[in-house]
Amino acid sequence: MPPVAQKAQVMERALQQLRGKVVSGELMPGEQIRQQEMAEELGVSRVPLREALNLLADQGLLVHRPNSGYFVAKRAPNELAQISRILQLLENELLGSISWPDEDCIATLRALNEEMRAVAVADDWTPLVRLNREFHLQIYSLSPYRIILEEVKRLWTQADTFIATKMSEVSARLRTVEEHDRLIDCLIRRDHDVCLAAMEVHRASTASGLAPDAQLRLTHPRASLTAGRAMN
Repeated sequence: MPPVAQKAQVMERALQQLRGKVVSGELMPGEQIRQQEMAEELGVSRVPLREALNLLADQGLLVHRPNSGYFVAKRAPNELAQISRILQLLENELLGSISWPDEDCIATLRALNEEMRAVAVADDWTPLVRLNREFHLQIYSLSPYRIILEEVKRLWTQADTFIATKMSEVSARLRTVEEHDRLIDCLIRRDHDVCLAAMEVHRASTASGLAPDAQLRLTHPRASLTAGRAMN
């Protein structure tokens, strides 16, 4: 493999591992990432690690503070509400403008959803967050609105931890997969209004899946952990 391609592969691996640690809660909101320790843990040098950190900071999942380092971004409830609302508006623009998927695209969507179905009941279900993002972006990529699409991709990265919290219950994960099946059927029907209606149902279903204790984990993860220990 050429050195440039190998370097890019190492950076991408570090990027996905870091994202997974944030999504799973292993790295908590506000927590500092200690670069030397993290490089050793991931088995990479400081250079590709720093490139991955910079990219995640650009995407809003991390925050870079000069002379201090990188920290996992905190999201207040009102910020998450704003991200969700912006995503709703932009995604509807994309969905309303898509070209209808061909058989290969439908096959890709089905394969992604079947992979999600398997992961949904696994002990380590966190890859489902990435697969869920890939599923939706596969659909939105059928739109010619490339600038809107890039903004949606950026916002999805910022919403990763929120989405992971909503997926914390196996019932929510399985419901998501079933709703994806219906979305695929709507795409096959080639009706924009039906697709938009199905997506709104999907969003509402996912949002309503947050139990009070999950909301506490989302907004005050350490407080929730303390409360859980106190009850044991």
